Amino acid sequence: MSGHPTRHTDSLLRKAVEHQKAGQTERAARFYREILRIDPDHGDAAHRLGRIAHQAGRPQAAAALFTAAARGNATVAPYHLALGLAQWDSGNPRAAAASARRTLALCPSDPAALCLLGAVTGWMGDRRTALRSFHAAARLDPTLPEARVGLGRVWERAGNGNVGLRCYQAAARLRGPDADGWLMLAHAFHRFDHPVEAVSAYQEVLKRDVDRAAAWANLGSVWHALGQAGQAQQAYGEAVRRAPDHADALNNLGLLHLGMGGVANARPPLNVALAVAPQLGTALVNLGVAEAAVGRFEAAAVWQGRALALNPQQPEGWNNLGVARKGLGQAATACWKRALALNPAFADALGNLGADAIDRAEPDAAARLLGRAVRLMPDHAPLCAAHGRALRDAGRLLEAARQCRRSLAVAPSLTDPRRVLATIEARLGMNGSDRGPMGADRAPPHRFSRGLLALDRAVMEPNWSDCVHRPDPGHTAPALPTDGWERAAIPEWQGEALADQRLLITVPAEPWDAFSAAACWPDAIALAERVEIRCPPTMASLFARAFPRAEVRAAIDAEPTATPPTATPPTATPPTADADADRSTPTVRIAADRLPHRLRDRLGRLPARTAWLYADAGRMAEWRERLDRLGGGLRVGLIQPDPAAVATGPVHEPPLDWGPVLRLPGVTVIDFQEPGVLGGLPAGSAAPLADGWRGDLEETAALLSCLDLMIAPPRSLAELAVALGVPVWCYGARGLDGGTGGESSLPGGLTRRVLRPEPGQPMSSLVMRIATDVRRLSRLNRGGDARITADARAVRRLN
Repeated sequence: MSGHPTRHTDSLLRKAVEHQKAGQTERAARFYREILRIDPDHGDAAHRLGRIAHQAGRPQAAAALFTAAARGNATVAPYHLALGLAQWDSGNPRAAAASARRTLALCPSDPAALCLLGAVTGWMGDRRTALRSFHAAARLDPTLPEARVGLGRVWERAGNGNVGLRCYQAAARLRGPDADGWLMLAHAFHRFDHPVEAVSAYQEVLKRDVDRAAAWANLGSVWHALGQAGQAQQAYGEAVRRAPDHADALNNLGLLHLGMGGVANARPPLNVALAVAPQLGTALVNLGVAEAAVGRFEAAAVWQGRALALNPQQPEGWNNLGVARKGLGQAATACWKRALALNPAFADALGNLGADAIDRAEPDAAARLLGRAVRLMPDHAPLCAAHGRALRDAGRLLEAARQCRRSLAVAPSLTDPRRVLATIEARLGMNGSDRGPMGADRAPPHRFSRGLLALDRAVMEPNWSDCVHRPDPGHTAPALPTDGWERAAIPEWQGEALADQRLLITVPAEPWDAFSAAACWPDAIALAERVEIRCPPTMASLFARAFPRAEVRAAIDAEPTATPPTATPPTATPPTADADADRSTPTVRIAADRLPHRLRDRLGRLPARTAWLYADAGRMAEWRERLDRLGGGLRVGLIQPDPAAVATGPVHEPPLDWGPVLRLPGVTVIDFQEPGVLGGLPAGSAAPLADGWRGDLEETAALLSCLDLMIAPPRSLAELAVALGVPVWCYGARGLDGGTGGESSLPGGLTRRVLRPEPGQPMSSLVMRIATDVRRLSRLNRGGDARITADARAVRRLN
């Protein structure tokens, strides 16, 4: 080879760098190897070749090249940093930490080296060094997002999720419109159980990169967790369309169909997921559950066995295998005991063992096992019911009655605890028609209202006979407007089987109890062949989002034509071809507020779900940003009752003085009332949305969903807040005096708290009680939020 070696290697290096900049890494790598053959100590060539290997996913080969570069050039800090990064990616954290420290010894102000040291030491459990390193990197380069990401991970590992999430948000802001930054933030929201924010962040990712299958799959999983089956199915479908081999999306799609009762639709995606990833244990377990759901217990046992062969340490697999063997008539006790040995706090296994002991006529053992299960899951209605049965069989009647009532308090539709209570009452001589849950079928609203008050005060024993009734529609039921569909020739549903029926649910123009009654609509949707919901246009989008399996139509307020639409009731004669042509015509109808009464014997209940309506995620994000500008602390919505309604007797009181609540530190009060009502203070920001219906219902729902608490009299706005899962303190006399105020007494869900004055006390006495309880909540909520001083304005105006 002619020429001086140094000049020749310099020429080769220039050509290699040009090829590397042009993206021709293979050609560049050949030049770098030729340089190293000529000069094995050429640090720049070794370093650049190592970077090519690292970017190609070969960190161990890269580490060897970086070691060679650093060996001959010990004072070049970038070589040691590159070596540390390769060692970290190849699973050698101690060596990576040593390389990071050597880099910092040569260049103490290198933020990348500080981030590497912080990442390694944080993973090794040295939180102090990790925090110190990331903070130093952030000070050196305030625009470096990796420093904020590292801080978020350290705080997340330390169990301080709120601080970690704020760090991730700061990193996303620094990354700007980058899709990866939004994806990182979306994953963080998902991990920290902020589903609405996670949805918004995943949607931002997809705006920037619509073909990112992982973002679609994760968006589907968030919708799935929120109970939004339609949106989840669409997102999973988009993920699979873009990546047909995305095993997790296929598995989740099968699980979604399984939860919706569509076993036939669940099996194909689960089979494809296993074809793509035969070792995916969750898909094996889900396919086994699908087979058991249709009674194919032998196939279910095979799938659960394969899952356990992959991981014999999963208690869920042993529990499911026990269920399959029980269905085959085989001994299942050993499987459930194995599950319990792996997880002593596994309530499902305890419940199955307890039920098995009941079948073996061992009531004492069953009561002991089921008692342990109930202590682990006190709100699990079937477990409480089974515990009550075991206690009854063991002769412990009073304890059994208590457990049955506890079960019915969560799910009044269960029949087994009612039967057990009936036998207990018979044994105790309590067969009067007005005793217990087997008494009269109907009750006027005042009895049901006493039961609601008893539930609110957790006084079950003496008042349960009131709690099991819903008001008879004949008592103080609000009249529905006479419109086109009410006069249509569609028979009213009287409670008969809905399996082959197409049900029309009509919502009146004034909502009243429509939002509370909507808690029963998923039950009707599951029972009927098809459900159509006709509602005012302002409510259509809200209901369509919450009930994707139903057809939601906006009602037309105009008078019907001379020939209103008709539907022929089903008869014994098979339908003709013309009748089959339109399967969308409803066969029965019912008003929204009457549906809970029709379903009471089987499905109507104080809803076990905490929310059944959902606001638009984009509008929520906008309202949250506007509320954030008001400051931190507890966000409380407040409504003043109509002055004419604030009375405990013939003398009417003046408007309530909410000053004790408005002056609380650490509380931001949002005024939902008309101007000038709240203690003479200016109106709050939400005056244009007063009571929700004179403004935009979607905006109202989004604003309510951003609140921590709503304090309101019994109004439709309070019903909407409860349906959205917002805690509501409902004050006044509604539901406690026979349904005054023109509204019925339907229960409002698990997030409602009923407040009324003590006997003989004015309504104003409630204000101090409410202020005391809000102060307690504020102290729990305060944490690191900025405190609002007492002399600051309590009612803020949204810009």
